[in-house]
Amino acid sequence: MKTSTYSIFFAVLSIIAIYLILTRLKKDNMGIRSALIWMILWFGIGFFSLFPELLNMAMRFAQMENRMFFILVSAVFILFALVFNLNARMDKMQRDIARLVQELSILNYKIDAGVINKKGNSKKKSGG
Repeated sequence: MKTSTYSIFFAVLSIIAIYLILTRLKKDNMGIRSALIWMILWFGIGFFSLFPELLNMAMRFAQMENRMFFILVSAVFILFALVFNLNARMDKMQRDIARLVQELSILNYKIDAGVINKKGNSKKKSGG
């Protein structure tokens, strides 16, 4: 196995990226789910840059002959998966925001109507 300058560069780049991800995760600037996804991606880049023969085995398994085409198809597939995941999470957040706005509106209406006082306690009607 011949190690090229590009292999070493991408391996070092992936180590730096994983370190930065771990630093952001430690500072609570990134969620565990996102950090895990990015760490797997950067680990794969570093791993396959150091061991390109394994990439050749994956290419043969996928019945492709051109390495760049295989990498591009893989990257597009990964990007589609990430976009789908982000879109699904964004839709869920929009539904949650709509539900929260509705609940807040109902609460404000009840406060304005005098059903609930400002502290959140219900006013009891006296039967007399």
